[in-house]
Amino acid sequence: MSRIPEFHQIHVFMTVAKYLSFAQASKVMNVTPPAITTTINNLEQRLEVRLFHRSTRSVSLTEKGRAFLESMTPIYEQYINTCEEFTANKSMPKGKLKISIPRIVQDLFFEQVFIPFKKQYPKIELEVLVSDGFVSIVDEGFDFGIRFYESIPKDMIAIRFESHVSLRPFASPLFLKEYGCPKNIDELSLFNCIQRQFPSGENYAWEFFDEQKHIHKKTKGNLIVNTDQMMIQAALNHLGIIYVYDSLVAVYESSGRLERILNQYEYPSAPFYLYYATRENISHAARCFIEWIKQSNAATGEV
Repeated sequence: MSRIPEFHQIHVFMTVAKYLSFAQASKVMNVTPPAITTTINNLEQRLEVRLFHRSTRSVSLTEKGRAFLESMTPIYEQYINTCEEFTANKSMPKGKLKISIPRIVQDLFFEQVFIPFKKQYPKIELEVLVSDGFVSIVDEGFDFGIRFYESIPKDMIAIRFESHVSLRPFASPLFLKEYGCPKNIDELSLFNCIQRQFPSGENYAWEFFDEQKHIHKKTKGNLIVNTDQMMIQAALNHLGIIYVYDSLVAVYESSGRLERILNQYEYPSAPFYLYYATRENISHAARCFIEWIKQSNAATGEV
């Protein structure tokens, strides 16, 4: 038999030494008094020293027992501290997450997702980078991306979000003065409508609700762009009507440089998707973020 004590024997020894009572140690450790006695006897046999004086009324450390206690205390405390730190690290995970988001939802997601997540998990470092173009999250080292569903590669795992921003048509006052304003959806075919193209090559269909009827309107125009910023600049320069997130042009609307049109219709909120590459080998921090997203009020399910 090895002369090196097992750690549970050290744990029992430290507990008995703390209380100087076999009975109290058994209560604290939730084991029977005979189990405590047997463990101490086995420890003394391994060390070939007597650690405790014990009688029916009292327990005290021997000289060797005091020396052993003095030597073992820093080792034992280090062990306990290490275990507590490991447990704390599991309940309060650390790590770094790199996330790509489009400009349109940066304020929304910071307020509703990232700030509450950071408060809940302060030891997780977030690197949030804004980009309106297509980002290959695998090739560029991102853990997650946030985009339209149409922009997400089909092999990705995606979780839907209701973004609480609406897509609607806008035009400049000068454009409307020169060309007039469409009175209904059908009249859009008479106007130059700036086209927004997805990475797939498709142009975005304009969506309307007319008395609960959901209408997808394919418009036409002589300018096709693939960023919201170019589309907005085109409208500010009086080139046509755009269909864009209201939050992106709020400053231009309030200053009078752009106007809402076709206000008799309702417009859909634009869902975005959090997406990631695989369920395998996901870090603890990433799993915490996924669960946080799923449990948030904005998440409506995985696809």
